[in-house]
Amino acid sequence: MRLVSYHTAEQPVRAGVLHDETVIDLQGAGEELGIDLPDDLVRFLALEARANDALVRIADALAAGKLRGVPLAAVTLGPAIARPGKLLCLAGNYNAHIAEAVGKGVYKAEVTPRFFIKPSTAVIGTGAAITIPPVSDTIDYEIEIAAVIGQRGRDIAVHDAADFIAGYLVFNDISARHLKGMEHRVTRPMDDYFDWLVGKWCDTFAVVGPWLVTRDEAPDPGALEMSLRVNGELRQHSSAGEMIFTVPEAIAWISRYLTLEPGDLICMGTPGGVGETTQNYLRSGDVVEGTIERLGTITNIVA
Repeated sequence: MRLVSYHTAEQPVRAGVLHDETVIDLQGAGEELGIDLPDDLVRFLALEARANDALVRIADALAAGKLRGVPLAAVTLGPAIARPGKLLCLAGNYNAHIAEAVGKGVYKAEVTPRFFIKPSTAVIGTGAAITIPPVSDTIDYEIEIAAVIGQRGRDIAVHDAADFIAGYLVFNDISARHLKGMEHRVTRPMDDYFDWLVGKWCDTFAVVGPWLVTRDEAPDPGALEMSLRVNGELRQHSSAGEMIFTVPEAIAWISRYLTLEPGDLICMGTPGGVGETTQNYLRSGDVVEGTIERLGTITNIVA
């Protein structure tokens, strides 16, 4: 099942179910079935087991033709998760990406996952503009698969991690690789690291969507093909199976340090082919398309 956040000219953002190019309002479907459901996707996921039961009943009603919706073309999709409580990203989780940056990859047995947080104010959806900020001219793209947490948990074991996943979506981790206005400072240890981190945080630098595909429709995310194109030119192409740490391993590691909650995103890093490698950065007017098999495509124009 594909879950969306959408709005129309008459309605503010609401949660919906996408079925055969038709959007069925989630709260409205609940009313039809006698279930009290929220109009927000994160609050829906927070129902945990009740959310899963509701989706089963909605799927049965859809199969029986009992629910009506509006054409997908008549609505505007927002980011599937508009304001994730935590947007957690893995850095350096594909050896091809590590090698293009530092010349060689790593051995999994010798390293641990590296993760950082992006602010929810960076989130946009498909169709929205990626804005080049005045602080940088070196704006880069990173196609990633993201797991959406569907159950609260801490200290989660690897073999239990799948139970905490609601589903998956396409993510584009936009980055400002080099920042302006730093020339005057006296260099301190870790300046480069903090510049890199701040370059991840700008508004519009987290493209989320176009929908959340529930885990039953993508049971093996590592098998999914992923690609990114700029103005039709293929820049990144890989399988999510090239990840160093798997989704369950990432969830287990991160949950050693913090509590995961419904609606949190775990973004699994990017393969090789980023613009920093060739100095081929995003420019105003570029069209960026990120596609992951089974999960859909996010398309954004650079402004």
